[in-house]
Amino acid sequence: MKIISFRIAGAFAAFRDPSVTSNQTVYFIPSKSAVIGLVGAMIGIERSSNLGEIYSKEYLSFFSETKIGIQFESKNPRKIVYFTNHRSLKEAKIKPYKAELVENPKYTIYVKTNEPYLGKLHNAIQKNEFVYSPYLGHAYCPAAVFDGKLVDTTEVEPEGQKTKCVVLDESETYDESFEVKFEAIQENSSIIIERHLHHFIRDNNLERRVLKHWIPTNDSEYEIKSYSGGNLSTFVKIDDNAVCIY
Repeated sequence: MKIISFRIAGAFAAFRDPSVTSNQTVYFIPSKSAVIGLVGAMIGIERSSNLGEIYSKEYLSFFSETKIGIQFESKNPRKIVYFTNHRSLKEAKIKPYKAELVENPKYTIYVKTNEPYLGKLHNAIQKNEFVYSPYLGHAYCPAAVFDGKLVDTTEVEPEGQKTKCVVLDESETYDESFEVKFEAIQENSSIIIERHLHHFIRDNNLERRVLKHWIPTNDSEYEIKSYSGGNLSTFVKIDDNAVCIY
């Protein structure tokens, strides 16, 4: 199995929480659909080209054939808050609008997909030539892509493996039998939990669930003590760590 890994970083990231509409609340990491959109833009896959069509056939094909993994590499991750003035159409007056940004985000992204997408992505990263410039959630958050690698790997059982990567938790809204337990390997380890709107293909239909994501931070390494019931993700071994691919 071949997987492409690359690192991406910028001054800011703005991956918005779609459930919050009055202000701009952002996540520390991108959702799967955000990563698919980012990678698809880099190799020129149009999300949609017709009025009223949310996703093109090519985009849905790419989405169904692609899985991703994420390692959050930012040191001491934090968000900054600022305010801008916007006109409220409802109240016909100018109001302050609260917004957030993640400061100095850095990620390693893992992409498992089929040809010809795999070859196109690898070629684009090696040449640093993209159809659309990469950005982190919003056009005012441009990103640099570097350290692209094509990696040979195999699937592994997660129990007993060490990981620094995001682990998808399917327990709350998808599979009640799902269970995962972690144990920190070093002192002062830290982990963030975020709930993302997770998109996936089942029976040729695009489905959505709000799922927890376990996110090790500050280069923390965890051992997966137990794991059962995973249907939306698999694990692969890269170097000495397991990567959750979902």
